[in-house]
Amino acid sequence: MYLSIIAVGKIGNSFEKELVNRYTNRFNKVSKIIGFSSLQIIEVDDKKYKTKNQQAKKILEIIKVNSNLVIFDQRGNNKSSEDFTKFLLNQRDKGVKNQFFVLGGAFGLCSSLFKETSDIFSLGKMVWPHLLARVMVAEQIYRSSSIMLGNPYHKI
Repeated sequence: MYLSIIAVGKIGNSFEKELVNRYTNRFNKVSKIIGFSSLQIIEVDDKKYKTKNQQAKKILEIIKVNSNLVIFDQRGNNKSSEDFTKFLLNQRDKGVKNQFFVLGGAFGLCSSLFKETSDIFSLGKMVWPHLLARVMVAEQIYRSSSIMLGNPYHKI
């Protein structure tokens, strides 16, 4: 199963980009062992697609047939790391070909995108900077791989 994070905005050369790359590279080293393809980060340029409506249209162009869409939003369902791992395993075992995780930019996402999925997750009740949210989702995907493999990275 292909995993992709679609994020509105360019991350540039930043501390957040270094962290996203760190967790993406860690996941990609073990992804095939657990039945996943490499994690990809897809950016929707908020300078080119300036309105939330334009951004939503571009996101829907990216999403493929036989895909599942998860939106991260503070009004979504809170998931533990274990629940997130179970979700990924369930999607893989159901035969979902493409799993997309969507993160809005500084002004959030167009409401039309929320009609495309019932899977709306939250990173908690607090509002996080969109660049930091990207790091958090990449880390949780890597953490899920550690849980699947029984690695000691995930400690509770």
